[in-house]
Amino acid sequence: MNELLEKNHSAWQLKDIDFSAIRKELVRDDEHLFYLLASASFVEILSELYAKNLIDHYHGNTAVVSWLEQRWQREEVQHGNAFKAYVQAVWPEFDWENAYADFAAEYATICTAEELEPSQALEMVARCVVEVGTASFYQSLHHYTREPVLRQLLANIKADEVRHFTIFRHHFKEYNRAEGNGAWKVGRAMWHRMLDIRAEDSYIAFKHVYSQRNPDIVFHDQIWEKFLKRLNGLARLNYPYRMAVEMLLSPVALPVALKRLMRPPLIFLARFALFK
Repeated sequence: MNELLEKNHSAWQLKDIDFSAIRKELVRDDEHLFYLLASASFVEILSELYAKNLIDHYHGNTAVVSWLEQRWQREEVQHGNAFKAYVQAVWPEFDWENAYADFAAEYATICTAEELEPSQALEMVARCVVEVGTASFYQSLHHYTREPVLRQLLANIKADEVRHFTIFRHHFKEYNRAEGNGAWKVGRAMWHRMLDIRAEDSYIAFKHVYSQRNPDIVFHDQIWEKFLKRLNGLARLNYPYRMAVEMLLSPVALPVALKRLMRPPLIFLARFALFK
C-alpha cells in the first residue's frame, strides 16, 4: 500500500539544490532565520535516532518497517543535511559540526523508546501530529522568506512532510481497526503530542546553536523565552492555520458534517492559542 501512496511522488535529491545561487543579501542578516534553520538541521538529522525507536516499536510489520527505513528516515535526514548545507553557505563562520556534536550528545539521552505511545495505533496518530507540525512550520517559513533557493528547499521539504503524514495516517487506520481506539482516546494522544512538539528537542537544538554562536554568553532559559516571543509574533502572520486544522481533523473518526462545523472555530482558536 505504501507503494500506491508514493506512486505520484517525484523524489528530489540534495544535489538538485543549487546552493551557489543563494541570494545571501536577503537572509544573511536575519538572525531568527539563522537560529531556525540551524536548529532544524540538528533535529532533522537526528531523526535517524528516533527512527530506530519507531522501527523497534513496529517490529514484525514488514511494510511499516521497510518504509521507515528506506523512505521516511532517509528523507528526514536529507532535510537536515539540506538545512545544514544552506546554513554553511550563508553563515560559514558558524561551527556547525561542533555545535551539532554537543546537541547530539545531549539529545541522545532523551530520545528513548519510553517517549512513544504504548499503543501502535496511537503512536501512528501521534506521528501524524508531528508531521502536521513540521509541514505547517516549513510552510510558514516559505511564506516568510523571499530568498528563492530557500523557498524551493522549503517547498520540497513541506511536500515530503505532507506525504509522510498521509502514510502515517494510513497505517494509523490499519492499526486502529484492530485496536478500536475511539475519538476521545485518539484526540487525547494527539493533544499530548501537540504539547510536546515545541518541547525538549527544539529547546536543546536552539541552546547549542546559540551557545556556539555566542561563546561569551552563558545560556539561560530567558534567552529561549525571548526568542520564542519574537518568533511567535512572526509566526502569527505566516502560519497556515487552515491547513494545520484540516490535517489534524482528518484522522479522527467523526462525522464529516461535524468536522465541517468544527473547522471554523478551531481555526479561530488556533490563531490565539497556538502562539501564546
